[in-house]
Amino acid sequence: MSHTISRRNMIATGIASASLFVASPFKKTVHARPPGPDNNRHRDTHPGPTPIRLATRMVREKNETPEKTVKRIRGSGYTAVNTQPSQWTDTELIDMRSVLKKYDVTVFEVGAYSNIIHPDPKKRQEILANIVQKFEEAHKIGGPMVATVSGSCSTYLIEPHPDNWTEETWKLTVRSVRQILKDTAGMDVSLGMEAQITTNIDGPKAHRRLIDDVGDDRCKVNLDPTNMISLATYFHTTELLDECFELLGEDIMGCHAKDTYVIPNVQTLHIQEVCPGKGIMDYETFLARMSRLQWPRAIFPEHIEPEEFPEADSYIKEVASRIGVTIYD
Repeated sequence: MSHTISRRNMIATGIASASLFVASPFKKTVHARPPGPDNNRHRDTHPGPTPIRLATRMVREKNETPEKTVKRIRGSGYTAVNTQPSQWTDTELIDMRSVLKKYDVTVFEVGAYSNIIHPDPKKRQEILANIVQKFEEAHKIGGPMVATVSGSCSTYLIEPHPDNWTEETWKLTVRSVRQILKDTAGMDVSLGMEAQITTNIDGPKAHRRLIDDVGDDRCKVNLDPTNMISLATYFHTTELLDECFELLGEDIMGCHAKDTYVIPNVQTLHIQEVCPGKGIMDYETFLARMSRLQWPRAIFPEHIEPEEFPEADSYIKEVASRIGVTIYD
């Protein structure tokens, strides 16, 4: 069946098609939230009653005794530490527990950053066994959390891989976490999972789902909001932080402090970790929400140049003072 298309119909059809072509991008919601900032967003920065512990890395210098190490750290103004207990003998660890209590310093984190979904089953079991060993060390020193990430389907710890976000990989993550917690049953040490945008634990919703799916009270969160940043959240750190604390709350065992900054005038996106205060992370909301938790959490500046640590500490203290949050003394 033939159709005769008049010039008028052709013009009308063309206009309609052009209108659809031009208008359609504006009718679609491309992002869950627009990349640009919401300047009308209400920021609730009222402080809570809970002080925040400022943390540093505790590294033994030369042949220091546990007391000398802890006394040095405390004298520098820190009341929490990230450390590796393997620096000390078992006898020294017994002394370390009492010294930490004497100087009111807490070991908030023992790091065990490993690929718990490693594609090689044999290697993966070795990794899980090593994390269990870290639990034993943390238990000896009185540390409440061993921290790690979920890892990647690649052999590299946090490499983006197309299978990182599959349901099969998620189930493997849950199994690995459950195995660690089963093999450390009876210890008063939790597994603090840390987000990394290139892994399947890439934000607060993933944290919440993992806790719920694992179903063990010792599956917790080592909160690092900078690790969750993408372009979609870059101008929305207030919303991101609110979501973290609303979804995760008391399951947060400790916090990492750094900032986020998009390198300007480059043709592909490069989001860089920088010293707190040199990016756009909403530290007023960050510290205010920490201070509204039930017991003092530690905040730990990391991944910055050695000379920047005093600057990071000063910035955190300045923001806390400005909004009325107490730094644990």
